[in-house]
This record gives sequence, structure tokens and C-alpha cells, in this order.
Amino acid sequence: MSFSISNNPIAKFFGSAGASVTPSATTAPAPSTPTMPSDSVQLSNASTQPMEAGFFKKVGDVFGETFSDLAYNMNMGETYRLVDREFRQVDINQDGQLNHGEFTVATLNPFEFQNADRNYDGRVTMNEYAKYRKERLEVTFKQKDANADRFLNVTEIGAVGRYYLANRDPRVDSNGDGLMNKREYVRAQLTLGISIRDILGF
Repeated sequence: MSFSISNNPIAKFFGSAGASVTPSATTAPAPSTPTMPSDSVQLSNASTQPMEAGFFKKVGDVFGETFSDLAYNMNMGETYRLVDREFRQVDINQDGQLNHGEFTVATLNPFEFQNADRNYDGRVTMNEYAKYRKERLEVTFKQKDANADRFLNVTEIGAVGRYYLANRDPRVDSNGDGLMNKREYVRAQLTLGISIRDILGF
């Protein structure tokens, strides 16, 4: 038996007017499932990324942060070295203080100058800047730490840092555990700012 498709508008569109079609016993192949493009951020293994720090990691972080803060208050340690480098980088006139414009170059936030200038003399010294800079970065870290486990995971860190953390980049994850503690976060933010200003010629 055949079906006439001479009056079929679809057949006419394809130039098959007057032809006959014999039904076939073969079954049309099932449509293939579309494949998603590979994730350029390399997060296809996101399910294997740690989402929360364990008990012993949290305890270890408490001790690590205590010693780090002690060194910072003594003007020592990696974090202090980075803050000092940032301060000298933006101290354009090299007078050992930051005016409002220099401070803005460092923080990109002109409205925070009064908070950093603790003695209200119109200048921010290195000691004032060191206290302000670390405190503000730690506040930002706490705001991002949604599960309050003292670490940032790939969902908390943000779109830019997610790529680096997921791939255990030592610039954000110095011990390669897939989580970022407060010290790693502060150092990464400082290093990023210094690198950008280096490129811009500061």
C-alpha cells in the first residue's frame, strides 16, 4: 500500500509532488542525547571538591592563625611582608605615609580613608595601614564563609577564585587541600593587587 503525498504541502516544499512513499518497517533511531560542552573552568569533578573542613583541620587552623597573628603584630611573617610591599608600592611620593589619593590606589575605596586614619591627621602610616588592611580583608573572608567553618570552598570563594581553588592553584591554596583558610585568602588578595599594580606600572 502507498500513500499519495501529491497534495502534501511539505512534500511540495521539498520538490516531491506526485511521488509515493512506502512505509518502512525499520524503526527510526532514537534521538541522541546532546552532550554539554566541557567546562572551561575544569569543575567537572565538582562533586569531589571538599565542601567543609573537618574537626582536626579546624583545630589546626586555630593554632596556625594564632601564630600568624602573633607574627603579624610583631611586623613579621608573609602577610605583613605583603602588606608592607603594597604600602611601599602605592606610596608614590615615598614619604612613608599615604594621602587620600595613594590610599585609594591601594584599596580602590576612597570612603574608607577615615577608618584607616586612626589618629585623624590626614595621613595613613604603615602601622595604621597594616591594621586596617588585614582587618578589612578578614571581614570580607568572614562574609564569604557561609557555613562558618573557617574555610572557603569552591562555592563560597566567588567566580574568579573558583577556577584556581578547584585546580589547587598554590596562589590561593598553598597546601593543596581544596579549601582556602583566612591566611591564604588575605595573602591571595594582597598578591593579586600587587601584581595588577605592577602591570600598571606602579
